[in-house]
Amino acid sequence: MSEPRRLFRDQAYVRRGRTEPIDGLLRISAPHEWLFFALLGCALIGLLAWAVFGNIERGLSAPCALVSASGDIDAAARLPSDDARRVTVGMSARVSVPGASGALDGRVVQVARFDAGSDSGPLLVVVRLSEAPATPLSEGDACNLRIITSRDSPISLIVPAAVVPAALD
Repeated sequence: MSEPRRLFRDQAYVRRGRTEPIDGLLRISAPHEWLFFALLGCALIGLLAWAVFGNIERGLSAPCALVSASGDIDAAARLPSDDARRVTVGMSARVSVPGASGALDGRVVQVARFDAGSDSGPLLVVVRLSEAPATPLSEGDACNLRIITSRDSPISLIVPAAVVPAALD
């Protein structure tokens, strides 16, 4: 009669009493693996630096028109009273004019109510441009106004009571 067929090979029988360490360290040896972990570390450091020192601008946008007042170019927009409550004189603003190269910076110089007897009507916001546009603009040109109501640190969105450096204006 032939020898019974074995289920395992002889090597398996020899190794059955040995234990293998499963808590050993992962070894990274290939250059592309080192590069991957270096890039991942740089990305995490960059994200952390942006979260602490960066800022996120919050604001509101509205269509506006260019007006000329005493030689200066201003942008005037009507804002609903809910939005206008967040706007104060001195806030930073950006005015985008179609056809002009880039946005123009300015500051809010006036917030006034159309109807002095009403507290619920729209408000007029006037922004004085702080720089001369590269292309000539004319009164009545349509534009888009973006008023920056706040600048927050990204980490303050995650940890509201975090003490973070103030963003430079």
